[in-house]
Amino acid sequence: MKNQSIEIITTGEELLSGITQDSNFHWLAKQVFSMGFKVNYQQCVGDSVEDIVSALNLANTRSKYVLVTGGLGPTDDDLTRDAASFFFDLKLILNPNVENRIKQVFARRKRKYSNLNQKQALFPKGSKVIKNSEGTAPGFVLKSNGSKFYFYPGVPREFKSMVIKSFFFDLNLDKEISSKKTFSKMLKVFGLSESEVAHKIQKYATKSTYIGFRPYNYELHVRLISSAKSLTQAKKENNKIEQKIKKSIGNYIYSSNEDSLPAVVVKSLVKKKKFVSITESCTGGLLSSMITDIPGASKCFHYGFVTYGNNAKESILGVDKSILLKYGAVSSQCVKQMVINSRKISSSDISIAVSGIAGPLGGTNSKPVGTVFIGVSYDDKVRVKKFFFPGSRDMFKLRTSLSCLDIIRRILLFK
Repeated sequence: MKNQSIEIITTGEELLSGITQDSNFHWLAKQVFSMGFKVNYQQCVGDSVEDIVSALNLANTRSKYVLVTGGLGPTDDDLTRDAASFFFDLKLILNPNVENRIKQVFARRKRKYSNLNQKQALFPKGSKVIKNSEGTAPGFVLKSNGSKFYFYPGVPREFKSMVIKSFFFDLNLDKEISSKKTFSKMLKVFGLSESEVAHKIQKYATKSTYIGFRPYNYELHVRLISSAKSLTQAKKENNKIEQKIKKSIGNYIYSSNEDSLPAVVVKSLVKKKKFVSITESCTGGLLSSMITDIPGASKCFHYGFVTYGNNAKESILGVDKSILLKYGAVSSQCVKQMVINSRKISSSDISIAVSGIAGPLGGTNSKPVGTVFIGVSYDDKVRVKKFFFPGSRDMFKLRTSLSCLDIIRRILLFK
């Protein structure tokens, strides 16, 4: 049964070979989910008329909306329009208005127009053209057996722009006239695994409220999608489930409005008129970068130290050489001095410091790769905690930085 089923078909040998990542599907699925829907099916096929037609046939049996990306360029391996012509049994017709626009784009870019580019102005007879304001390959729309097919170029910038103006417009319109109204909300969680959260909250799912889980960079994004006869009822049902979940997992939820963890921390610091100082060793400035990526960070962040080497820890932060010799840079003793001294230098309300072993070398039996100490100083308190975050260097740095942000967030909850 098709109902509101959404399917995306991505085409291209570069996707199947792993040379190019399919960012279009990732973006579309995320956006559709945020609108209260979900992508039900995905197919990825190569540059073959037969394979594309086969994918269209399958999608036509099960999906109301089908989005096809790629294969609308001017070269011989751009075969999507030919496949569409065959599938719909419609002849390809030249659209002179589209061709003139393509020629104008080439003229503006001071590029020579060739007969090859005329291919991009060919459309199955009767199709509706989707304008491409970012490139030279327009898309088109056709219907068959209760399914609506959207054909887009594969260039991500062009694909996103065209989807917003066509498919999303139609999806929202369909949503408005539907007998059922939907309302969705995302809860962002840090500090619990997917299985831990699911164990605690899956029981709250109902016939009218879907609970979906999406792990993302050591976070878990929980999407609540509620359906009812009216939008007011859908919102009420959604809020009821949200309150049950918040009661169950509490402060592990850091956002219910889709803000990122850095954004939540910066907004909280600014709102409470607090300054934070950051001292990094193993994260190499990533934590400071995540803070300063957020507009308004200058209102809460003035001091950041990257003291990667022991000499920097001694000369900039005043860490005792004897501490470094006896315990090493990756130790609670070293991090304690780092966080205390950086707070003195910066006169910040909250100071956080981190030192660890990112790997792949440098680990020992007592301090294996992935070991990290995080220290925090606020009010009259100084705390240092040891963590173990195994994985690649990038994974280690990201998880450590997010953990630091969450420590700051939790301190601010009670201020």
